[in-house]
Amino acid sequence: MKLITRQISILLFAVILLTGCSKSDDPASPDTGNDADYKGDPKISEIFPSVALANGYIYIKGENFGTKASNVNVFFKSRATSQQIAGIIELIEQSKITVKVPANIDTSPQGNDIVVKTPKGTTTNTTTQVYGITTSAFGNNLLAGKGLIGRVYELPANTPKLPDFATMQVKSMVLAPNLDVPTRSFSDGFPGVPGGLVEWFGIRFDGKLVISEAGDYSFTLGSDDGSKLYIDDKLVVDADGTHGYYEVTSNKVALTAGEHKLRVDYFQGPRYNIAMRLFWTKPSGTKQIVPAESINLPDSF
Repeated sequence: MKLITRQISILLFAVILLTGCSKSDDPASPDTGNDADYKGDPKISEIFPSVALANGYIYIKGENFGTKASNVNVFFKSRATSQQIAGIIELIEQSKITVKVPANIDTSPQGNDIVVKTPKGTTTNTTTQVYGITTSAFGNNLLAGKGLIGRVYELPANTPKLPDFATMQVKSMVLAPNLDVPTRSFSDGFPGVPGGLVEWFGIRFDGKLVISEAGDYSFTLGSDDGSKLYIDDKLVVDADGTHGYYEVTSNKVALTAGEHKLRVDYFQGPRYNIAMRLFWTKPSGTKQIVPAESINLPDSF
């Protein structure tokens, strides 16, 4: 009888242990989240930019990413070696992931594929090669959610002024924290623009200007060749045409605190120099380059 009682006690103790240890308590079993978060395998529709600065950021658009970073992995898979290096997820939404680029991203010319893994499955994007770089002529201070998206267009030779980019096909895209490219040789190229395209190209930069202090601002564009600045879809500075570097300053622009739509159109004509700089003068301030902290990414890209 004592033996039977002892066996029953051991059995009950085992049952208590089993029922008290759920899957989420097992450190080897990750929390897979709610089924509603993952309606199917992850899908990638867009990756930006295609040139990834070490310790900078890329943005992945698609679907079925979930909302919990701990459930998702993003890898940079080298096309040269097939080695996968994990990125750090800074922000995640069902349709968008902000990823910090690993410091040791592969910088070989073959580029990298992007792999997204969720509890529902894994997808690899092989249509957009992501090229790793360790430094950028735009500067290395890229911040999550900050910067200008630049759409690059190839222009016919002898283009005399800015064309209508809306009617043209995008050749590539670049990401700039702000616009501070002093005069440089055309043979050095414009930062982020594909190699070989050193003259007769244009870029449309889009972002959101962050105004912390309401008041009257003035803006200055310095470019070689032509450029135009628009704020809230209104032309503020016109420095269009084929010319060497010079600066044009706007009249005072009254801006409320908050975000304002920002667009800069730029084109590079014939050799020999390239430049593009955007300055502002804040209320009671002095002229300075618009800082990266004051430029947010546009809502869509």
